[in-house]
Amino acid sequence: MGVINAILEFHLDIDQEYQGWIMIFASMTAVWLFCLPCYCAGMSSATSRKFAAWISQRLPVFYVFITLVNAAWLYLVIAWLPDYTFGNYLGIVAKCMGWMAAHVLKWASSLIMILAFAIAVAFKDRIALLLGVDHKQIFNCKARDCLSCFGSSRFQAIEILIWKVEDLPSADLFSANNIFVEMYLGYNETMHTRVHNNAGSDCIIKESAHFNFDEDDLDEKLVLFVRNQQVVGAQELARKEISAQDLREMLSKARASNNQRVAWSNESFGDSIQLMPRGRIWLKVMPVEVEELPTC
Repeated sequence: MGVINAILEFHLDIDQEYQGWIMIFASMTAVWLFCLPCYCAGMSSATSRKFAAWISQRLPVFYVFITLVNAAWLYLVIAWLPDYTFGNYLGIVAKCMGWMAAHVLKWASSLIMILAFAIAVAFKDRIALLLGVDHKQIFNCKARDCLSCFGSSRFQAIEILIWKVEDLPSADLFSANNIFVEMYLGYNETMHTRVHNNAGSDCIIKESAHFNFDEDDLDEKLVLFVRNQQVVGAQELARKEISAQDLREMLSKARASNNQRVAWSNESFGDSIQLMPRGRIWLKVMPVEVEELPTC
């Protein structure tokens, strides 16, 4: 009991202004503890996510326990601050809530704009996918361009060879697929293969395309679309996104092989790449030796 009495009788000898800041941080900590399951669920640690899943099955018990913990925590903080009492703290909280309720209508438009901006930033990838522009480079300028004085020396020429596609879904039950492949990579213009009429679910492509590629730009990605040519427009059958890191690994393997001549065979292309939602594609990435023009 002597230890408990010593803890309860302890007082911080600081100015009232600093006591107010301590109460603000103590209150924010109490609110954060209530949000602990959501915080742990969003962490990258597998242990934290398992803890959040375990808590989500016992939410009533968790909130009763956290309420008791927060009450004890705030009681101790208030007991340590000489200018605060529990009744005084509740009065300040009620006054703040009343002031916020009285001014919430004035902030409504600003809060809606901030909330809309936060949602747009948090779900920008999903919104771009919904609008169908997730694969397009809208602005052909990045901070890297400014830092390199808009030079092109960091780019290298690569060749993407597409051998074949297989196991594609059918776009129309009454006609075979007219297949072509569409490719996007960074600042490069969109590249297409020719349309292979009445190809069905499998198609031998045997075509290639050249791109400029910056190995150090990890934001770049190669986006492949396998489409079905229709009378009006084209319908997407499958897609695949290949990151810059995967492209670098493919280039490293091609350089290590020291074999610039590629045969249209399994020995040259190796394993296929799975498409979404269904299908497979065989492709290979090769470096291109660019010959410089002779100087006068």
